[in-house]
Amino acid sequence: MRTTELLDDLGADTGLARLVRRVCQDQFPWVVVSSAAIAGWMQRDPQGWQKVLDWLVARGVTLVRV
Repeated sequence: MRTTELLDDLGADTGLARLVRRVCQDQFPWVVVSSAAIAGWMQRDPQGWQKVLDWLVARGVTLVRV
């Protein structure tokens, strides 16, 4: 999935969209995310979270949970 399509699906002002934009901006091979944020996304938007996970994997970005 292209980044613009993902952001359109997620909505402009969501935590998941902010995560995607941060990954694009920083261009690090990893992203640090709190376990609480992940749990919240899994509960509120499991499909959106799965899309973001798939997008991260496709780009070779490692998710670091803290």
